[in-house]
Amino acid sequence: MWNWDYEEEGTNIRDGVRGTVTGGCSKGIFLALEDGQEAFAHFGGLNPGTTVLCTVLKKATEKWKVLVSIDSIENVAIA
Repeated sequence: MWNWDYEEEGTNIRDGVRGTVTGGCSKGIFLALEDGQEAFAHFGGLNPGTTVLCTVLKKATEKWKVLVSIDSIENVAIA
């Protein structure tokens, strides 16, 4: 039986989090997650300031940022 009566610090794989687009490059976009971490997503065409819902695919390492996938766009920032 599972016990869900705990609060865990940080994000885990398959967690849903909100993020705000901070910039981009030719490979994708960079995000600031609601818990303060920086993330990367292979996604394009979003302006900085856009708010998105995303899922954590891979946790951060010393070399790489958190890898996320964009699930939906909440609020589009106008350039």
